Amino acid sequence: APVMPAGGKLNANWLPAKERGRGAVLMDGGAPLGSALGGIAISGLIAWTGSWRISFVVAGVLTAAIGFFALWFLRDTPRAHRRVNAAEADYIERAHAAEDATAGTDRRARLGAYLKYRSFWGMCLGWMGFNGVFYGILTWGPLYLSETKGFDIKTIGWSTLAIFGAGFVGELTGGWISDRWQATGAGANRVMRTLMGIAGAAVVAGLLGVVLVPDALTAVALLSVVLFFLRWAGLYWSLPTILGGRANAGVVGAAMNLSGNIAGIVTPIAVGFIVGGTGSYTWALLYFVGAGVLFTVSSLVIDYSRRLATR
Repeated sequence: APVMPAGGKLNANWLPAKERGRGAVLMDGGAPLGSALGGIAISGLIAWTGSWRISFVVAGVLTAAIGFFALWFLRDTPRAHRRVNAAEADYIERAHAAEDATAGTDRRARLGAYLKYRSFWGMCLGWMGFNGVFYGILTWGPLYLSETKGFDIKTIGWSTLAIFGAGFVGELTGGWISDRWQATGAGANRVMRTLMGIAGAAVVAGLLGVVLVPDALTAVALLSVVLFFLRWAGLYWSLPTILGGRANAGVVGAAMNLSGNIAGIVTPIAVGFIVGGTGSYTWALLYFVGAGVLFTVSSLVIDYSRRLATR
């Protein structure tokens, strides 16, 4: 849980505003990339060892090792990092000073100061809708492919690689489009609302397609399309800095992540009840459609152009 808010804070401290779209998706892109590689690796380990427990131990040890590497390598600010030279640190600090001159003083505020703003609630509910789709596909996608399409463990692994690999590519694509488009002088609201609107429409349409098509390969292709556009929402990790400034990016990002993790708690349980009660995945997929609609509508009400006033 702390990884993403901490990453949002690093994005704020380490990057100029014009580079934060790509920074956000590079950080958040670890989720679909890990799921893509993990799908094939974990299924391979289970097939090789005959034990899901061993695969869990291997994944846990590797994750802990990466965590210790991050502890050793990462620093809170560019100037504190031994690999950053003075020219780089000066460039970033000048960009931050120019940002503060335009957006206002960057100072600490309580989380409660943001509760009166539509953009704050749009951010939280949008991330909740996003995670309703993402965690739903992550937790129930393999079982859906197994029970409705007849996939074995190896086929599930390769399908997971395709679906979440498409999400990783889509995430990087969305970040690149956002930064390049804004670099041409386009306003933040025009860029972000257009991208999030396209992403939401593609996600909802793709999920409705999965409900309707019986063919297994088509279902995998549609889920890949869904993840490609859904992961454009990685741009949300630039929002804590946009709305809260660098001083409050951590706490604003934590509120956003809490909202998303509520969906992460509720979705697997709700889908389990839906599938168990109906004996079908149709209504579960429609639940994901509803989460996609929540993501889309919420994304369109956010003001991406200004820092929220807290005094």
